[in-house]
Amino acid sequence: IAAVGMVFAAASLLAMGAARADRREEAWHRGNEAYLRGDVPGAVAAYEELQKQGVVSADLFFNLGDAYFRKGALGPAIWAFERAAALDPGDEDARYNLDQARKLAARQAHDRIEGEDRDPLWIRTVTALGPGAETWAFVALYLGFFVVLVIRRGAHGDLRPALGAGAMVLGVAALLFGALLFGRLRLERLPFGGVLPDVVAVKEGADSNYRTGFEVHAGLRVRLVERDQDWLRVRLGNGLEGWVHADAIGTL
Repeated sequence: IAAVGMVFAAASLLAMGAARADRREEAWHRGNEAYLRGDVPGAVAAYEELQKQGVVSADLFFNLGDAYFRKGALGPAIWAFERAAALDPGDEDARYNLDQARKLAARQAHDRIEGEDRDPLWIRTVTALGPGAETWAFVALYLGFFVVLVIRRGAHGDLRPALGAGAMVLGVAALLFGALLFGRLRLERLPFGGVLPDVVAVKEGADSNYRTGFEVHAGLRVRLVERDQDWLRVRLGNGLEGWVHADAIGTL
């Protein structure tokens, strides 16, 4: 797995209060130094300390994911790399590491459920293109629709029906891309989480005494549907649902 990009900058700490910044900078350097010495558990502890203090940084989650991976904790590593990639979508190292960690977790999992990691059709549709591409396509089609309408008003003869048809096509396409943008906004409001332990028993109710319905494995991305005290009802990509203890899920 690529360790390229282990980040040692502390620029995100500058805006904090002096005392708190000192503590966080000390933990940051302690984690980096531990990692360089090969003390992976020490690095994980320092980075987790920063996370518990409320630091939200793509650099922190990248380093934490790399440390988790080297520790052999695939579920937490995938969760951390997902957080890093979400905070910095352009970080190719984070996406590469996330892909490699997912592949390794898939190879190690046994008795996987068919379709558990496949998103519903509407999610795959709204995420087929990047948010930037969807936005620019919508704006271009929307403006093109009105430009063609203006041109049509001054046109004569056989050109008017053709321009009218063109405006209709552009209008429908703009509506479709607008629907994609709306779907993406809805998706961003949906809570997701990642499975942290190697194997988790999914119960039929919010208690350990309920019967186990099925098992999920490290790194699986699940939809968070409901919370009941310390238990979460999760939904897989294929629609299966069940309850797991909240400690087994890292919120994304």
